[in-house]
Amino acid sequence: MSILSLKFSRAFKTYDDWALPQKTSADVLVSMRTDCGLALDVGCGTGFASRGLKNVIGIDISKGMANIYKERFGKVILGKAEALPFKDRKFDLVVSNFSLHWTDIRRSIPEALRVSKKQVLLALPVEGSLREFGFPFPREDEIINLLKDVKVLDRFILDIEVPFRGWDLIRFFHYTGTSFNPLKGGVIMSKKRLEDMISRIDTPYFSVLFLSCEVKV
Repeated sequence: MSILSLKFSRAFKTYDDWALPQKTSADVLVSMRTDCGLALDVGCGTGFASRGLKNVIGIDISKGMANIYKERFGKVILGKAEALPFKDRKFDLVVSNFSLHWTDIRRSIPEALRVSKKQVLLALPVEGSLREFGFPFPREDEIINLLKDVKVLDRFILDIEVPFRGWDLIRFFHYTGTSFNPLKGGVIMSKKRLEDMISRIDTPYFSVLFLSCEVKV
């Protein structure tokens, strides 16, 4: 089990109460749907982006999150976004909310496009998000370069505020399983360093890139 999947699995009980930016992002994605046939939710978590879908399968690296998803939506698979275990053009809709920035997008985005035969909806925090924390969010142009073979129907960025301050901001990362920074490995910051960091943060936010893509079969 990877460090990331372990962190998400430990947070499955607190995720829904604390993952407010993720929930806001999912609301936007839900409003962008044009086709609701057979759907796949990549990095499904507890299912924010699957709400309202009647025929949906989730896939996630976290067993804890997958168990919650199964209770709510019925079908879920443990697996990685970089190697989706489905045949080409299987799904009418592929959706991914706040998850692909944890992956190798050079592999995960082409995989999402491969298994879709109609629409792909993506929401990814991009460079500029939470600058003080030094997380390696992908650049917008890196993502767009991976979409050359599909028609981009809609594309925009929204700044979504993290509604927590001070130590509650640190709790937000802990209780959503998102405290892991791949650039810093398992390094744990001292209390003094954390205090210095959060004291400099006025309005924490994610810059989220939203994309609606049409796949041509």
